[in-house]
Amino acid sequence: MPDLPKYDETKDPQEHVAALELVMNLYGKSGAINAKLFITTLTGMTQEWFTSLPSGGIETFEQLVQKFTFHFASKRKQKRSATYLFNIRQKEDESLKNFIGRFNNETLEIQDLRIDMMVSILIHGLKKGPFASALARDPPEDVEQLMRVAQKYIDEEEINPMKDGE
Repeated sequence: MPDLPKYDETKDPQEHVAALELVMNLYGKSGAINAKLFITTLTGMTQEWFTSLPSGGIETFEQLVQKFTFHFASKRKQKRSATYLFNIRQKEDESLKNFIGRFNNETLEIQDLRIDMMVSILIHGLKKGPFASALARDPPEDVEQLMRVAQKYIDEEEINPMKDGE
């Protein structure tokens, strides 16, 4: 059995449970064993929380997970709305590569982001230039296509300074 991830009260409880369940499912553990393994991952205040639970109050692993995620619900990561992305702007001296990376990281926090909305917001945040014009002229149909087009313009941007130095 690999080392199980530890949980302190600073992380998202659902992410912790999901990571544990993945490992436990790989090893085919039962509910009772899962509960015992789960308890060993608690540290600090989460361990104190567990030891403060009334004896016999939890009968299944599912009940333990439910009580755990409810108690530490305030630590859950909150998904952002797509309008948050309008705050993401390419800085004047920021490369396209860095901006696309930053923009992509922020899109991971958005639930149910449609490609058409993503492209519109991306165009809004880009400095004026050939990439923004290309997206407006011929919007991609999916994220993979968007990334292929972006990579083309990133490659061009990285090659252009080399041409200037010749």
